[in-house]
Amino acid sequence: MPESEGEACTAHDFAALLDSLPGMVYRCRADRAWTLDYVSAGALELTGFRPDELLASERRAYAELIVPMDRRAVEAAVESAVAAGQSFTLEYRIRDRAGRTKQVWERGRLIRGEGKSAVLEGFITDISPLRRAEHDLRERLKELELLYEVSSIAGDESTLDEALWQIADRIPRGYSYPPEVAARIQLGNRLYTSPRFASDPCSQSAPINVEGRAAGVVEVCRIVDSDVPRERYFLREEQEMLHVVAGRIGALAERARIIDALRTSERHARDLYERLPIATVVWQQRGDSFVLVDHNRAAFTLSDGRVPGWIGRSLDQLLPDRPDLAEALRTCAGSEAPSRREIELAGIGGLPSIYVVSLGFVPPDLVLAHVLDVTRERHLERRFQEAQKMEVLGRMAAGVAHDFNNLLTVILSYTGMLEQSVAASRASGSEVADLEEIRKASERAAALTQQLLSFSRRDVVAPEIIDISAKTRELRGMLVRLLGEDRLLTCSLSGAPCPVRMGPGQLDQILVNLVINARDATRAGGRVVIATARLEAGDDDGVHIDLPPGPRVVLTVRDDGSGMDEVTRARIFEPFFTTKPPGLGTGMGLSIVYGIVRQAGGAIVVDSHLGAGTTFRIYFPREEEVAPRRPSAAPAPQLRPPGGETVLLVEDSEQVRRLVLRVLAAAGYHVLTAADAAEALLLCERNGGAIDLLVTDLVMPWTTGASLAHRVSSRCPGVRVLFMSGSPERAMQAAAELDATASFIAKPFTGEALVGLVRRILDGEPAAS
Repeated sequence: MPESEGEACTAHDFAALLDSLPGMVYRCRADRAWTLDYVSAGALELTGFRPDELLASERRAYAELIVPMDRRAVEAAVESAVAAGQSFTLEYRIRDRAGRTKQVWERGRLIRGEGKSAVLEGFITDISPLRRAEHDLRERLKELELLYEVSSIAGDESTLDEALWQIADRIPRGYSYPPEVAARIQLGNRLYTSPRFASDPCSQSAPINVEGRAAGVVEVCRIVDSDVPRERYFLREEQEMLHVVAGRIGALAERARIIDALRTSERHARDLYERLPIATVVWQQRGDSFVLVDHNRAAFTLSDGRVPGWIGRSLDQLLPDRPDLAEALRTCAGSEAPSRREIELAGIGGLPSIYVVSLGFVPPDLVLAHVLDVTRERHLERRFQEAQKMEVLGRMAAGVAHDFNNLLTVILSYTGMLEQSVAASRASGSEVADLEEIRKASERAAALTQQLLSFSRRDVVAPEIIDISAKTRELRGMLVRLLGEDRLLTCSLSGAPCPVRMGPGQLDQILVNLVINARDATRAGGRVVIATARLEAGDDDGVHIDLPPGPRVVLTVRDDGSGMDEVTRARIFEPFFTTKPPGLGTGMGLSIVYGIVRQAGGAIVVDSHLGAGTTFRIYFPREEEVAPRRPSAAPAPQLRPPGGETVLLVEDSEQVRRLVLRVLAAAGYHVLTAADAAEALLLCERNGGAIDLLVTDLVMPWTTGASLAHRVSSRCPGVRVLFMSGSPERAMQAAAELDATASFIAKPFTGEALVGLVRRILDGEPAAS
């Protein structure tokens, strides 16, 4: 190939290369119009003009395309570079043929000449996409900055008010706003304003939505006396950013509402937890052990304020001798199933306390233990069971006493008749002595039945109000003699009156029986203490009793003797139960005490341990005042001889019926006998209602003596009634139900006592015997 042909090909290829560049290659003069002598084909895409339209021979100069605002800076930069003989790099804006503004980058240099004759060449390219990308990136960075700032505020522990004040203060200092702006946030009825905020028509605002509803507005405007032109505030990018701010504020408000609701719920749950009337403690599982981490007020009260000191300690440390409780917690945590058990622990003062513990698992590692003190309830249940047992024994004793009294009535009455016969026949002294022994044995048996009735609370006495402190002082000398010289009796009696309503002589029985038991339980040199005290309503001496609330009196008898085990203590009130050797005790002493106390409306509590002595505490309802002593009984009136009155005798026991018939008939009375109520009513009809006195047993087949007395009274107006019973309590109740005058005689009785009582009744003097 010839050299000239190679050079032509090279020039052609070079021109094609320049035309393919993404921009415009030029050569121009260094005049004010930058008259172009050469321009590549890229000029069309850059400016919208063909290259030939931009050359010196055409009417359009490139300088006219430069945005006027940027043209002076471009001229100065080019002149400076030409004068220094250096290349230059520029960035400015042009408007193309369609009027679009483009950001261009130019690189030029001086190739020859000086001044206006100088020639320049260079390259110009459109960098608008790059600058737009940079702008978008900056805006995105600003948005991220905004999100970070608002999120950081939202993540603080500050309140919503504090967060909104911070946002209102930060908006003017960022997000491309100029320095002379202020912000205002209105959310509901709350207003947050940055300093020097002034309402201005030239402002930007965006609505704040919370849960999809308009809740407020965020606004940005010029500060007071601002020199920034109004147009500055209407940039689209800033308006978009303000909407973003408003959205984040709405999210922050919604989050604050959720947090407030959660905190309120947490406070409510905590308050419920603290106010639970059941003691609750929280154990956290740490390996194989459980550590106490929380408790409520009820647990504080139940532990007498000691539970706060247990926080952080394990169950093994607190109760090392109860591995069963730790195992129960592990079972509950492993199965995640609730469980319940009853445990007994040493309480305050060493006394055992009984608790019901309910366990529940709370994931991931907590076990809630609800602890309920049921000591009082369990003691009451035990006492109730003991009372039920005593009640059954009492009913049995009353039944035995009733039947036995019928037999004793026959024995004593016939013994009296025999004594009269023997005395009239002047029999030998041995016969009289034999009858006397029979009488004494019968009287001892009668006394034993009275003890059974006292135990069953079916013995009737006329109660009166006595001061147990004063009465104990009177009995002190006798009690000292009972104890003997080798034992010490100490009385600690209340200075204030201790009035109690009970039968005369019953306090004597209580003290004598308890002191005798204390004497037998102590050795020589032992000590017995008797104390009385008043308890006001609401006072608690730590003893659980099943008495209604109110003021009480407590009588305490304490010894330092051998004490009792639990098995013995559970049976001490049973009749005929005794731990004494044969012949030294009947087993009725404490039974009588129990019956008297219950009859007086009181309760008895026993505390005893082997080797630690025994304490009896007897609680009585306290009366208002001590009644004066009863006047001495008037002398018995002289009995008139019988006048042949008609007596209707109703008794199901044939032996007692024959006995009473014989005694009353011998006394001159006309006696009609019946074995049951039906026969008695038939006799009443046959006799035309002319009955002066009804003598009836209370306990009969198919009916009661009280019911029979009602029916007889309706047929025989004015009839008087005499009840016979081994249970005087029932006789008193039956007499109170009758409108007619009624009396009773307690079995066993003698014929002489019966005749005397019948005479008094018929003479209009109701009485009891």
